[in-house]
Order: sequence, then C-alpha cells, then structure tokens
Amino acid sequence: MNTIQKTSMLICITLLLLFGGAGIVLKWPQIEQWFASTFPAASQPQQLGADPFAYDPPLPSYVKDLHPTYTIKASLLTNEAKIKGSMQLTFDNPQTTDLRLFLYDYQWSPTAITSIRHKDQSLSFQRKNSVIVFPNRFTNEKRTTLTIDFETNVPRGGTRFGVRDDIWTLTNWYPMLGALNQQGYWYEPPQRGSFGDPFVYHFGDYDVTFSSPEGYKWVTSWGKGEERKVADGRQELRYKAKHILNFSLVGSPLYQVETITFEPNLQVDIASTSKEQIKRIKAIAEEVFPVYIQTFGSLPYPHVAIAETNTFTHAMEYSNLAIFRRNLFADHSVDHWLPHEVAHLWWYNSVGTLEASSGWVDEGLVELSVYYYNLKRYGQASADSVLKKYHAEAEQLARQYPQGKLAKQLHQFATNDEFSWTWYAKGATMYDALRRQIGDEKFAAFLKRVQRDYHGKIIGPEHLDQALGQTLRGEAAYFVPNIQRPNQAGLSPASVVYYVDTVLNGMSFYPTVPAREHGGTVYLPLREVMEKLGYRIDWSEEKQAIRLRAGANDLWLQDGSSQVRLGEKTYQLTRPVTEIKDRTMVPMELFRDVLRYRTEYNADSHTISIMVQNNKE
Repeated sequence: MNTIQKTSMLICITLLLLFGGAGIVLKWPQIEQWFASTFPAASQPQQLGADPFAYDPPLPSYVKDLHPTYTIKASLLTNEAKIKGSMQLTFDNPQTTDLRLFLYDYQWSPTAITSIRHKDQSLSFQRKNSVIVFPNRFTNEKRTTLTIDFETNVPRGGTRFGVRDDIWTLTNWYPMLGALNQQGYWYEPPQRGSFGDPFVYHFGDYDVTFSSPEGYKWVTSWGKGEERKVADGRQELRYKAKHILNFSLVGSPLYQVETITFEPNLQVDIASTSKEQIKRIKAIAEEVFPVYIQTFGSLPYPHVAIAETNTFTHAMEYSNLAIFRRNLFADHSVDHWLPHEVAHLWWYNSVGTLEASSGWVDEGLVELSVYYYNLKRYGQASADSVLKKYHAEAEQLARQYPQGKLAKQLHQFATNDEFSWTWYAKGATMYDALRRQIGDEKFAAFLKRVQRDYHGKIIGPEHLDQALGQTLRGEAAYFVPNIQRPNQAGLSPASVVYYVDTVLNGMSFYPTVPAREHGGTVYLPLREVMEKLGYRIDWSEEKQAIRLRAGANDLWLQDGSSQVRLGEKTYQLTRPVTEIKDRTMVPMELFRDVLRYRTEYNADSHTISIMVQNNKE
C-alpha cells in the first residue's frame, strides 16, 4: 500500500466514524462478528488496559504521615548520665487544635523539655503522662518548624534505655512528633509495660549531630556517621538518615566494631566488647541475612547494626538495630533470639505495627523467621523442631486460655505466658498455617509484597489480607477473621475470592471491578463488559429492570433475579444477577447460553475468554 492509498483509507475511516457512530453502536454485535472472523485472535492475548494489580491499591497507614524531619544537636554527659540537646522539628501542620510531642522515658527518670519555640516566640506547654501538649496557633502554615530544647536522664541500670557495664543503650532519648490516625485524631501513647516498648512511632528523616567522649564507638540506626574531634577530649558524629522509625544509638568505650556487607548494598555493623564474640555474631549474621533477603526481599536501608550489650537486657528491636545481651551465648539461646531480632529489621522496623494492639503482626512473623534460619543453617529437622515448639505452646494456650484471642491488646493479657504464647507462638503458627496452605513460593511472594507496599507505614491485619489477596490475585480473608477467633476454636484457612482475567475477542480487558469466582461461578461486571461489546445500558423505572440495547432485540435483567429476557424469549440462569462492590455482576452463562458467545473458562489460570460469534440457534 503506497502513501496515497494509506491517506485515502484514513480519510474514509474518519468519515465513517463521524457519520456512522449511531449505526456502529446499534449494530456492534454484528460488526464484532465480522471483525472476529476477518481478524482471528492471536494465540496469546494482548495485554491492554489497566494494571490488574491496581484494583486494590495499598491501604493507608494507621499513622497519618506528616513527613517530619528532625535536626538534632545533642551531647552525652557521661559523668551526669544525661543527654542535653536541641532540635528543630519540621512537619506538615495537621490543622488540629493542639500539637503534641511524645516522650518515651521512665517515670522515675524523666526527660525534661526546657523550652519550645516557634521562630522567636516561646510556647507554653504542659505534660500529660507521655504527651507534651500545646495549642496549634500555626494553622495558616502548611509546614511548621519548632525548636525544642531538652535534657534526658539516662537510667543507670540494665533497662531497655540506659547504661550498664559501661554500655550506653540510647533508644528513646529525644522528644518525638506525636502520631495521628487517618481521621486526624491523636493517638494516646500506651503506658510502658513489664515487657516490650508498646509505643506509637512516626517515620521521619533525621540529621543528627551527637557528641560523646573521645574513644567511644557507636553503632546506630544509620551506620557509623561522619566523625570529627572537638575540644575538651570529645568527638562529634553526624548522621543523615532517611525514613526511619526512630533514631537510636548503642555505644561504649569498650566496644569493637566490624562491618560486613550483603548484596545488593547493605552494611551491617557489629559491636561487642570481645573480638571473639564478634566472630560468633558474624557466623550467625552471615547465615541469617541472605535467607531473610531471599525470603522477604532486600531491606530498604543501606545501614543496620547488631549490638551485644550488658548481661541484663534480654533482646530488643529498634530502628535498624538488633540488640541482645551477651550472656545469651551461655545457653545457646542466641541462636534463636539474634535471628529473631534481625528479622525485626524487616518486621517492625521497615514495616511498622501498633505494638500495643497488634504486636502479633511482627512478633509472630519474626518467630516464623527463625524457622527459615534453622532450615538454611541446620536443615529440615532442626527447622521442624522450631515449629513443633510453637504448636505445642499454641495448644497449651488453647487449654489454659480457651476464650483468649490474638486481637487482645497488650495490657489485656492475664499473665506473661498468655502474652508470649499468643503473640509469639500462636502468631507464628498462624503465619505457618498460611504458608502450608498456599505454598512456600507464594508465601514468600506475599511477604515481599507486604515489604514493598508497606515500607515506612504502620499496618495491621487488614493490610496483610489485602497484600495476600494481591499475591493470590483476588480478595483474601485470613488475618482479620482469625484474630477474632477464640483460642479453643483454632485457625480457619484463608478464604479467597479469585479475580478472573477477562479476554474479549483475544484482547485482555481489565474492568474497574474485575470478574471473579463467586458462589461457585464466574461473575463479570455487566456495564463495563457489555459497553465494551457495543451495548447501550439504561434503567427502566417502569419495569424496575436493566435494559441493554444493541441490534434488533433488547436484553432485560434485574438484580437478584435468575431470569433474563432477550427479545420475546425468557431464559432461566442457574445463578442470579448480583451486586458486588456497587456493581451489577452477571454470571458467565449469560454470555454463553443467552447471547451464544463462545465462552471458555480456565480454572487453573483463572481466565475467562469471550469470543463474539453468530447468534444462530
């Protein structure tokens, strides 16, 4: 075909579109038949239309993101066991009547806020438990900057924040921006319990300049920092961190620090007072990080650290930090708890949870993570023994606390055993039951999706169900119903309504609400599919029915009814027309048995193919 012929054809097509639009609409089924017979479908459907995974975009975080940035200058005064600091805190103004800071100190060793300023103006404030409250007089600002001076007492003891054996564990050492939910209400920080730090954190960016006596070595939430010597025998370290849950440091004049690197670009700093212990920690780290990266996906941070601390503080997780007490080596329990804390770098740290209300989200998952570590390092028998222990504790939980459930909040547990067996053991068995149901490959894909979709967010059971549904290409219900089941009832398997890929005349088509398996049959969205096939759709007030028009005959149907009428003939469907997500959905037999289109469904690939053909009876 030469250029003149091509131009003439384009002109003809344009005239046809301009003057024949109405006829095309009315005669579209016949035109489709001609098109299908003249241009046979390709052997592989062409992928046109929207991304099928865009049906359900990730759910919002439990914490509204105010994009805070912290610029902190602080000094550790070791003789006084005190940190003196000043910081600029910049954040999106939430337009609330008041503003709040959270202080996660100990009542017997409080942090003092010495001043809060906005530009040159000093602000009055008051403390209520863990919250600093003051009026929001800056609602005209899109972003607000406050300058806050503080003094933090460092507890002398083996606490989760404190100093013992000349090792300084500085975890919640500065004021933090308060957290709101998506409805704009401030969270009330939970009271510290006998176990864990059940706090509400807010991901943010940090520029921290930290001064300490010369000779101290630190591992932190963001690598080793840039070091320089300053006056009076002190050193200054600067860190610039991006999108982390909080900023913590662990340091000592006794520390030795070594760094190992994992692909693609993750540096792990390891701190201990003993070079021999560093070798033992490295042996675990070199096994555990590759298997977690393979199973969960790459950690979205360039720096993390492992710190071996005093002989009192058991093991704990903070932003990009796995911390454990050094005498865990004595009974070999380090081989469980260090992989547990390393897994928290993904689950709690990169993907956050509300620890007081749904701590099982991360604790159950990091316990299951120990299974993967044992499988890689010691083999299947060792890994199975880990799961056997979880199942035995979950069974004990069902006997002793039959009416308890995973949805219990932290302060509702009657004993430490109930707490541990619920969040750790039962939580792990819940994840493991899902792994067994969907298989290791899909389970790993599910975990990677959670990590990818919810990095930097605070999540709960509905986020997990949505990620599971995305992985399985459908709508899943597993975590939300199971956390409400009493312990004695056990766990129910995942329920999945599978999405069905739709292919019309060999072309992939992604409607807004996808086709799906529902009630044992495949349902398709009526309007979007029929309009794609050239029908006009309207509602008859008189007949209280939906009318589809194309060609000589009208098609009539009603929500909730199994009867449809085409022209003068009435058909009885085996399944009724129904409504799903505010969309009228019709069973596939409407296309196959009423409209007589060639319709095929592949249950293995969850794909329905509809090919327009002659409607001869």
